[in-house]
Amino acid sequence: MFIFYLIYNLLLITVLILYLPFLIYNFIKGKYREGFLERLALYQKSFIEMVKLHPVIWIHAASVGETMAAEPLVRELREQYPHVKLIFSTVSSTGRQTARKFYKKEVDAIIYFPIDLGFIIKRAIKLINPRLVIMIETELWPNFIRYADKSGSRIMVASGRISDKGYKNFRYLGPLLRDMLKRVDVFSMQSDLDVQRIVALGAKEDRVYRNGNIKFDKEYSVSPLEVNKLRQEFNLDENQPVMVAGSTHAGEEEKLITVFERVNKELPDFVMIIAPRYIERVEQVEKLFTSKGIKTIRRSELEGYKRREQVILVDTFGELALIYKLASLVFVGGSLIPRGGHNIIEPAAQGKLVLFGPHMFNFKEETKFLLGQEAAVQVGNTDGLGDKVLYYLKNQDSLREKSERARQIITENRGATIRNLKLVSELLQKKSRLNMLIIRLSAIGDVIHALPVAYAVRQSYPEAEITWIVEDKASDLVLDNPYLDRVIIMPRKKWKEVFKADKLKALGQVRSFVKELKKYNFDMALDVHGLFKSAITALWSGARVRYGPGDGREGSKFFYTDKLTPPSTRVHMIDRNLELARGIGARTGEIRYGIVTGEKEVTKVDRLLGQFDGKGKFMVCINPYTTWKSKNWLEERYARLADLLIKRNGCIVIFTGGPGDKEGIERIQALMEEQALNLAGQTNLKELAELYKRTHLFIGGDTGPMHLAAAVGSRVVALMGPTDPVTHGPYGDGHIVIQHQDLDCIKCWKRECPASHSCMKNIRVDEVLSAAERILGVT
Repeated sequence: MFIFYLIYNLLLITVLILYLPFLIYNFIKGKYREGFLERLALYQKSFIEMVKLHPVIWIHAASVGETMAAEPLVRELREQYPHVKLIFSTVSSTGRQTARKFYKKEVDAIIYFPIDLGFIIKRAIKLINPRLVIMIETELWPNFIRYADKSGSRIMVASGRISDKGYKNFRYLGPLLRDMLKRVDVFSMQSDLDVQRIVALGAKEDRVYRNGNIKFDKEYSVSPLEVNKLRQEFNLDENQPVMVAGSTHAGEEEKLITVFERVNKELPDFVMIIAPRYIERVEQVEKLFTSKGIKTIRRSELEGYKRREQVILVDTFGELALIYKLASLVFVGGSLIPRGGHNIIEPAAQGKLVLFGPHMFNFKEETKFLLGQEAAVQVGNTDGLGDKVLYYLKNQDSLREKSERARQIITENRGATIRNLKLVSELLQKKSRLNMLIIRLSAIGDVIHALPVAYAVRQSYPEAEITWIVEDKASDLVLDNPYLDRVIIMPRKKWKEVFKADKLKALGQVRSFVKELKKYNFDMALDVHGLFKSAITALWSGARVRYGPGDGREGSKFFYTDKLTPPSTRVHMIDRNLELARGIGARTGEIRYGIVTGEKEVTKVDRLLGQFDGKGKFMVCINPYTTWKSKNWLEERYARLADLLIKRNGCIVIFTGGPGDKEGIERIQALMEEQALNLAGQTNLKELAELYKRTHLFIGGDTGPMHLAAAVGSRVVALMGPTDPVTHGPYGDGHIVIQHQDLDCIKCWKRECPASHSCMKNIRVDEVLSAAERILGVT
């Protein structure tokens, strides 16, 4: 098949060469200057940045007619997929002008369609990376379809048609046409004849649908079986009075409470289903009703729920059109307040009486159309809405007459858009969210410093699917993080052990891991680690866009597609990581780590603390050892400090550490006069976090547990020598760092001290005790 694409490209280049003098002449005259670079897929930086981190639907129409025909579909796409970037392309300048006129708010960018040469199209697809490509009517371009398919994009022909001339000319493309058509996921054709023709040309019959022309908007065909099933899910009786309030805004739900209370007083079985315009407002609406003593339930909680609530809040996507089927009548939001209203054709098309407020300025034509046919009701205020709801619910004959009239007039004029949208939804199911990967593999303290990045990214990309990859040693810190959708554990330690015995087996395990990693189809990767092992992990992920620090080490910079600028001054590692996150558009401000402990950890810590008979006023945890010998304080001083804390302040002293620290702590205990608890090696990181949550004070060197204590809210006295408190001290307020600055070798960053360990030896017991007592408030 390659040879046919090669021939096509050569023919296209030949045509362009022959056409070149005419192109140059018109370019000089100014005809083709606008959008010239776009036709070569040379886009502005702002456009590239916009599409880089967002899911994209690319809608393509040839010229004016196709652009106008696409209007109902484009508007519905914008409403149903507000988090998606809609890119609209045209071939002609008149089509572009029309798009600018009709789609001022609906689309995020309007571009010229790139020339269908392989290398140009390949660049365009790589940069825009559409989740879905929708081609209006008969825009079939071989290279465009080929490279969109190869990139994993879903491809749809909407309102497709094959004219007599087109049917004849397409046949000349032969095998190229058949290969192109088999790459298209869905053909939504206008008529039976168009279906027959596209199948005859080579489209797979099971991918072809007759859905009508989207110029006539949409029709909602839902079977009684589906409605009954949905009614059962909502615990509704068939004749129960139900009002669905769709696309409501802040300021309207308060008015709906008034309407609900008034109607409910006269019709006790009245149910109000509210679908806020923005799903993230469901919690806010829930609190609003609860504050008035009105019980609510969310749509997502209905399954298996036996008790009936009279206010149901829709917290699911894409169901509003179907939920309208449950309504006796519908109120469309954005109209009781000056927001301009929302789509009133949608419920009317389903045979529902539509009520709306006075502010319908964004839907003037639709409002005029329905009111003129006496198929809708406009009210002036909240009282008016309550009046009309009660009137029509009490006068079922009038309600049925109005509802049926709405259905008839819409049916006479509409039909295709909803069927196209259903196909769009099915195509987007597998690729509807931005798929992001965060990489920080190790070590414990450094992973803690990176955790606020997850919250920052989640705040800016609430719809994204966010994955974190981490080595097994630090995985407990990341598991169950509420801001992540998935955690992938890299068994690097295991690979090293296997490699010693069987190198080929280890390489096979790595290869299998990479193969599985690529299956996630990450759109972008953010490496906050900045080392070779993390950067190559970003490469292994297959992410199209790979971000990393511009000052990354060990050659990591060569693996990034985009290098992020780190802070120019010394800042804490948490602030450095957040600065990198800002480089991908994350909003930073509040620091949240997302370290979660549960009943299992609570029970374990209760049991461990139950081993100790001592009683005290304060609980103090001491973690005496770090992974660097140069960062360790003297054992005898820890013993003396612990004794003083117990004698002077009535503290319970608990020593923590890993399994390898147990003997060292036993040596410290042997030097003590008082009793202390040794929990070294008895806790995992989650259990340690639960312990530190209960701790009044943590004392220790620059190590993972110190940063963990600070992250979960414990106050810290940090004993530091070879490392920098500005970058690696305990983060936040209320901590005390003890470090003697009067040494030439201070902050040497050496694991083994080449001198006499003066930086740590110079820290006295009395100054650590004094710092501890200040935090405990006993001085």
